[in-house]
Amino acid sequence: MNRSETKTHIRVLFWFLGFNILLSIGLNYFYLVFTPGWNKLFSIVFLHSALVSNILLIYLMVALPLFTLGVGSRYRTPVFILFVVILSSLHILNLIDIAIYRIFKFHFNSMVINLIFTEGAKDSLHLGFNTLATLGLIVMGIVTIEVLLIYKVFHRFGYKPISKRITTAAITISLLIVSTDKLTFAIADLYNRSEVTRFSKVFPLYQPLTIKRFMYKNFGFKVDREEMLIFDQSYSSLDYPKRPLIGPKQAHPVNIVWIVIDAWRYDMLSEELTPNIWDFSKRSTIFMNHYSGGNASRFGIFTLFYGIHGYYWHQFLGERQSPVFIDQLKKLNYDFKIISSSKLTNPEFRKTAFIKIPEHIVDTLDGNRAENKDPLLTTTFLSWLNTRDTSKPFFSFLFYDAPHGPYSYPDGFEKYTPSNKQLNYLTVGKKDSLSLLNSYKNAIYFDDSEVGKIITAMEKQGLWDNTILIITGDHGEEFYETGFWGHTSAFSDYQTKVPLLLYVPNRDSNKVEYLTSHVDLVPTMLALLGYKDDEHIYTQGQSLLEGQGHEYIVVSGWDDCAIINSEHFLVFSFESYNIASWEVRDTQYRLINNDRDILKQKRSDIMNVVASFKEYLK
Repeated sequence: MNRSETKTHIRVLFWFLGFNILLSIGLNYFYLVFTPGWNKLFSIVFLHSALVSNILLIYLMVALPLFTLGVGSRYRTPVFILFVVILSSLHILNLIDIAIYRIFKFHFNSMVINLIFTEGAKDSLHLGFNTLATLGLIVMGIVTIEVLLIYKVFHRFGYKPISKRITTAAITISLLIVSTDKLTFAIADLYNRSEVTRFSKVFPLYQPLTIKRFMYKNFGFKVDREEMLIFDQSYSSLDYPKRPLIGPKQAHPVNIVWIVIDAWRYDMLSEELTPNIWDFSKRSTIFMNHYSGGNASRFGIFTLFYGIHGYYWHQFLGERQSPVFIDQLKKLNYDFKIISSSKLTNPEFRKTAFIKIPEHIVDTLDGNRAENKDPLLTTTFLSWLNTRDTSKPFFSFLFYDAPHGPYSYPDGFEKYTPSNKQLNYLTVGKKDSLSLLNSYKNAIYFDDSEVGKIITAMEKQGLWDNTILIITGDHGEEFYETGFWGHTSAFSDYQTKVPLLLYVPNRDSNKVEYLTSHVDLVPTMLALLGYKDDEHIYTQGQSLLEGQGHEYIVVSGWDDCAIINSEHFLVFSFESYNIASWEVRDTQYRLINNDRDILKQKRSDIMNVVASFKEYLK
């Protein structure tokens, strides 16, 4: 290939990509058309700069392999055909994603791939002739445009040198737009400007920039300041609740205490390991088949307080949306005490679950480890309990942290050996599973003693006649039982299934075997407070005490989910960058390779989950 042909290929590629960028900008504007609530100047600046910035960065990834091909190939026609095929495919996928976003408010992901390409798709999707014909016309139209475009570009610009002024202007403008996008979001995130942060998921593959750690470390900037939290819901894209709750005609509020032990998994409740909680369970309802709404704290706690799937976490965080549960307790004049052994800024519960009650939070207890902080949590709560305003009912959330890695506990609680309190994250492996599990059990044993102190103190104050108590975990913890360690790495029972004890005054102890989830806690609490509203206006759960359990539940991770039923784990990603991720696993979390029949059988469940992901969006 001679030098002249190389330059021709580069010129054609430069102008071909340039015109396609303009086409993509026009197409991607539909995301804004289908997104409500960007009427404010700050959101207008961000969304328009993010639209162009995101396209530029995507095209940068596309341009690099095309540039290599254009320089290295000696054949013009095959190169140009490949240019057309790649850019046409990009626009077609873009249009399909826009159609998905218009309906469901999420982007092309592994669930969509499964619904389209798995055997039996036509039985559930019913796309119809009109849809398929329209799609066919769009494909032909885009390919025609791309063929004509590369033809025009070649004949008009293929042999003309690219002006340095044009190149410099293109680079300068691109850098300016990308910088505007990233800095606008970073500043909005730093100052809690929800009119920007709520739009972080509008464009596919978009990656926001945050600078909180940099600002704190280098300038001592105080991040997560509650006084700067802005939660103007005037232009919210959320439909939560679907209408205001009416509430009980005559309220008789009871005290409510939620105790959450970090990483406490379902098989770690026993007379030997948790003697205090075990003893209390004899007067409680125990849910034997209960799952968290996530395999990480942010999603487990989110589902606990909001009663909807963890998938919504990002949107609710972006909009700084308070949960209906807390809003209703405020209306009923509840007092609050939120105490956590770990800071509630990461995960961002100060910006979600507790956004309207920051003055009632204690999450800066002295000490570096949970073995020091967890006892302070107990004494802080008991001190408040002795001095609170007894004329008001109260809600308390107590978050113990010892069983979270690296499994912290005082020496006096080393009941299980061999143990490993000096965890090395760089060398940890299956060889360490027994010692890690024992350390984890020791930490649970330690926290059980702290929970026991609370149970005893509340007994002495005579609170059990008018107090509801929940004891549960935010997620589980695995020690290579199915090949994984810790949490967030899988959706196995060890990482997602948790104990749940519910004490209700004057209610007999009981064991419940049907399938339940953290999303059931809020409708249970509100029902016990006398609310008669239709549950569907604020939750995807059901009352634990009145329902019959679920056929399946949804558990969320950072960018993926699992649909869990009595036979399978259906694991999928809801992010476009992990589009090929789809797994079917058996009850032992072993991968099932021949999964077509299972997916076909569960297609209606999958479709229902897809629909649930837009249920609380406008």
